[in-house]
Amino acid sequence: MMLKLLNFLNTSNNVVKSKSIYNNALYNNFNLPKLNILDKDCVSFTSRAKEKKQDTSDTVKTTAVGSSSADSKTLKDKKRTITNKLAQNISAMTDAHTRELKYTVGKCLSHLVQNPDLPCNYEHPIYRLEFRTKGANSIREKASQKHLTSKEGVIGNLHDLAGARIIMGTRANGSVEKVLDELSKSVKDGKLKIVEVENHIPTDTKYQYVSQAKLRKLAQISSDRFSIMVPERITRNETGYTAIHMLVEFNDGITGEIQILGKDVALFKELEDISYKVLRAKSVAPKYSEIVDILKPLVPVGTDMSTPENIARAKLRKEFIAYTTAAYKHEREKEGVASKMNTVPKFLTLDEFSRTQRGKIHLTRDMDFNNLYELKTKADGMILSRLPK
Repeated sequence: MMLKLLNFLNTSNNVVKSKSIYNNALYNNFNLPKLNILDKDCVSFTSRAKEKKQDTSDTVKTTAVGSSSADSKTLKDKKRTITNKLAQNISAMTDAHTRELKYTVGKCLSHLVQNPDLPCNYEHPIYRLEFRTKGANSIREKASQKHLTSKEGVIGNLHDLAGARIIMGTRANGSVEKVLDELSKSVKDGKLKIVEVENHIPTDTKYQYVSQAKLRKLAQISSDRFSIMVPERITRNETGYTAIHMLVEFNDGITGEIQILGKDVALFKELEDISYKVLRAKSVAPKYSEIVDILKPLVPVGTDMSTPENIARAKLRKEFIAYTTAAYKHEREKEGVASKMNTVPKFLTLDEFSRTQRGKIHLTRDMDFNNLYELKTKADGMILSRLPK
């Protein structure tokens, strides 16, 4: 067993190395197959450009009228947020915990990660493991939103500074339970302190990855091991997002998050995160401006929601959310279904969605998720993503 683990830790062929400052010797000492340190800086693991040492006026803010502007009420109000230097220090400090999380999670789940030459199955249900440290710009933006002005405030209120994502490659019965059983062993050994468990599911519970009873058992194990109260709850998402989130606490009080979700849901979530931010007037990377422009008709104009225009936009937004929910279910149903090598991911099309609706759909063709995904990959400077079988 020890020899097998050593061989695992020394394997580096399948590691996608980050282009960020985190790709250093310390990470290379913990190289694990299909354990990717990501150049991404939010818990949603959305693909983002490498952070530059610049003011966040370079991000796109979708305002009430859907236009792009700097968020003058957040990052430019230095009295209500932390300095960039402090944000960088917190990110650097968290980086050690990302390595710790990578080592702990990788060690207990290494034998469940699929062989790159073989499809996922019950014995190897994990498609890939990903890890990331929240970047300074993202920390600063979140601190501003929560009016946090100190290091202690950030550490105590931002619970996703370090992140791990367990991407499942199969929906075989018992596969997620198998992963949770292995994580439970690390909890019992005192190597993983889980302080909260959250089950994100749509209204239809058939799409959940595991029963709530199983998650309750994991929470109880951590509660008994560390003599703490570990809340476990169900969150029903109107968008249909399906995943398991677990908060983990490190010795110095910094909190990280572990997510469990399928590879098809994970891929779609990267795209849906952008539309989510647009609909809620959050900052969006400027490279996604084409997507922002397409989704502008979903954003209210001004503050009076009773105007004819805003009533029409609200109806359109409701249609888009329904489309998003159906698209998440579509991805969930795809998980575990074999696909051909080098095929471009196909999301639920607007035509497919419209055929399931009673009335006419007013969403425009360019709002089709397949079109938005093409724009995203273009903005990311990539060829359309190819998924292994």
